[in-house]
Amino acid sequence: MRRALVSALFAVALLGSAPGAQSQLNPGLHVARASDVFGGSNGVGASLELDFPLLPIDVFVAGEYFFPDCGSADGCGYMGGSADLHFTLPVPVLTPYGTAGIVYRRSDAGDGADAVGHTGFGLGAGLNLGTLVLGAYAEARYEFVDPEDQMVLRVGLRF
Repeated sequence: MRRALVSALFAVALLGSAPGAQSQLNPGLHVARASDVFGGSNGVGASLELDFPLLPIDVFVAGEYFFPDCGSADGCGYMGGSADLHFTLPVPVLTPYGTAGIVYRRSDAGDGADAVGHTGFGLGAGLNLGTLVLGAYAEARYEFVDPEDQMVLRVGLRF
């Protein structure tokens, strides 16, 4: 599956670099909520979106750091990132999309044991709001990353 996604990302990048395509790189910041790890955790993150105006596909890469409430455990943490393809519908201003991609999550229980990282995949849906200067997005995704399958919500701004 990873090979197929990397091949798809490469093909989209080649198509988007064709003359006249005018692809655009949009950095962003977001807040996130992971539903299940450590009983639910809020976090912050950053993203890069590569937009191909001639194609109904965007490449979206994001990373997050969550702030779990671990009780008495000292030094616990949860972080990770994803590389996704957004399959957009051609609707101006408020653009719905489906998303699929690779997810990496790393958790540290804070009990002195080594942090554990896992790779899986995520599926979801979202909305992009495009304006002349600033954009926004909201996304709900389910991540299949054993043993931490969970829902992750993101709300953010693109510059």
